[in-house]
Amino acid sequence: MAFRLRRVQALLEELDELRADRAALTELLELADDEGLEAECRAELAALEQRLRALPGRAPREYAEREALVTVTADSGEGERRARELWRDYLERARRAGRPARTYDRRMGEWDVRSVTMRIGGPGAFGWLAGEDGARPSGPGVRVEVLPMALSFDPVRVPDEDVRVEEFLRLRGCGVPDPGGNRTVRITHLPTGTVVYCLDQGTTHRNRVGAMAVLRTRLLHARTRRAASAPSRPENASRPDSGTP
Repeated sequence: MAFRLRRVQALLEELDELRADRAALTELLELADDEGLEAECRAELAALEQRLRALPGRAPREYAEREALVTVTADSGEGERRARELWRDYLERARRAGRPARTYDRRMGEWDVRSVTMRIGGPGAFGWLAGEDGARPSGPGVRVEVLPMALSFDPVRVPDEDVRVEEFLRLRGCGVPDPGGNRTVRITHLPTGTVVYCLDQGTTHRNRVGAMAVLRTRLLHARTRRAASAPSRPENASRPDSGTP
């Protein structure tokens, strides 16, 4: 919340400065008795108006201060190599920005990575990446989804009876079992059919925690979309649910 407030405050300060500049230029234009000065004032006023119109689009999105869940999915075999490149690119960008990043799930396709889900940490990670949700130039056959990570106080309940948790032995190269007993965890949310995986977090317990974090994030996203499509029922906005449509 503090991150978002700082962003809003900075935009308001910029708005005040632009309005002050516009008032000064308007006054100068009224006094101008030289065609060159008048043309210069009009050009600067046009540039100011353009900056003013762009300000609303820079307002921080909801949940902008949160960490981000990024999923890269290849829709075809041709996109699998590009999906791997994007995965590495996100991890490298996070490293350069000093943000922690971890890969929760990696699904292999026929040729390369079919889908990968990663968590980009640090305050404001979602605001940092939100503009790329479905819009980042990702190449043919590749989709990028960026979601805000769900937090413990979000109105999304996941009762034990609503999930099926399964563990699978993690295999290394040539089918050798993971010596640490690290198991891949798959969680199925029974009311919605949502399925998530988590692996390579070090222990089976951490994989379970990671999978639950991904599930709650996806359920929060589904709930937010339902609320946006039903604005006439605001009373639902504060009532926890289990993500059931």
